Amino acid sequence: MHQGAKTPQTQEWEDSLRGKLEVKHQIRTDTINDLENFSQDLQHISLVVESIQNNYQALLTENSRLKSTLLELVDDCYCWKGNRCEKCQKILKSLAPETTRKKFNTAQEYEEILKQLRKLG
Repeated sequence: MHQGAKTPQTQEWEDSLRGKLEVKHQIRTDTINDLENFSQDLQHISLVVESIQNNYQALLTENSRLKSTLLELVDDCYCWKGNRCEKCQKILKSLAPETTRKKFNTAQEYEEILKQLRKLG
């Protein structure tokens, strides 16, 4: 038999090998594309999270400013601690609703959880 001639079995093996190599190449190309898309998604998510952080910080700052303004109104009023006028009582109640104790306990629980997490990390 001549060296240049291929048997059907050799041709099938070569065709199979080439097919497998092509599939592997396509999988690797698809993987690269998927990783690039994933990277872009992560960058977008990072920008969204940064925007949320900025908005939340602005909200907290505004909330703090408004609370300070309300407390200044109470401080500048003619009434005094223990004998607040109706307007100051309303202001103080709006700053400390009836659920204050529950919120305080929730805050304490949150702080405890954070302490435990910090010990783990």
